[in-house]
Amino acid sequence: MLVGLALVVAVMCGCKKENKPFKVKAELQGLGSQQVKVVYSGADGGIVDYWARCENNSFEIEGTCSNPSLLMVYNKMNVPIIKLVVAGGDKLEVKGKILEPYDLRVEGSEMAKQYNDFLVKHKTEYKSANTQALNTAIEYFVKDNPKSIVSTVLVMLDYSPGDDTAIDKLLEKIDDSAKPESLIDSYNLLKARAKKPATKLTSLNIFEQSTGDFQMAHIKGDKPSVIVFWDRELGSNKRKEIFDEMKMLDLSQVQVMDISLDIDSTGWYFATHQDGTTWKHYWVPGSMMNGEIVNLQVNTTPTIIVTDSLGNQQYRGDNPIKARQTVENI
Repeated sequence: MLVGLALVVAVMCGCKKENKPFKVKAELQGLGSQQVKVVYSGADGGIVDYWARCENNSFEIEGTCSNPSLLMVYNKMNVPIIKLVVAGGDKLEVKGKILEPYDLRVEGSEMAKQYNDFLVKHKTEYKSANTQALNTAIEYFVKDNPKSIVSTVLVMLDYSPGDDTAIDKLLEKIDDSAKPESLIDSYNLLKARAKKPATKLTSLNIFEQSTGDFQMAHIKGDKPSVIVFWDRELGSNKRKEIFDEMKMLDLSQVQVMDISLDIDSTGWYFATHQDGTTWKHYWVPGSMMNGEIVNLQVNTTPTIIVTDSLGNQQYRGDNPIKARQTVENI
């Protein structure tokens, strides 16, 4: 849902005649000429997975699909740059700038406009690494639109409560007519295919505060590490709670570092110095879509990762007590 080279688009459509080809035309300034991976559920129910060539910021997709089906387009780093729902006979157009994913023009169906309007209206929430505000907006939309396929897609693609049971409960509030089996099946297929987060970290080349420059943060070394990912929307009280827990560690035996995922570095220096910590502070331009962070798939804050001295992940979550206890037992 975010920044840098990331782009999120969604297009909704109703069910149409089976096996009639769909077409998607995308023109995204800044995309250039590169290959993108297209993945969707074909008319036979199996996964269609291929590389498409972009020319002059544009590319086209044509095929037959289960009706309706999710369609994902990934860049070379396996980050989704377009998310669509397509059905036979659709002729969809997406235009915009790859660096402005929440100010796009989407045409081709009324549902396409409805979903894009939601993205534009809630672009601040989508850009934030803290998902609470976006989750609340989606919950309100589902409450007001229980018979809309848009509700189903929002819950499946954009709702991140950190608890699968919460997802199931919200889906139960949506009318069965808005949850076509083919859509659910295509989501499950794509979810199974999704690349899992890296569980081994050796180093990260990110911006370090004291030097004022990019520096290699070595995770693999002679001691275990605790890495805290945060942003300003986490709030100073929650950040202090986490950092106070990490202050209990013996820094001669454990490497602790924190990484800001804020879109910009405004207030970063002041915030970390208010916390009174002595470990190194880092910031990554591009937030969670930064190339150094993408493989870790850090999509929410706080995220705390604990590794052993070889960089093998031993804990990942948002509980500072569990993180501290994990590293103390390594």
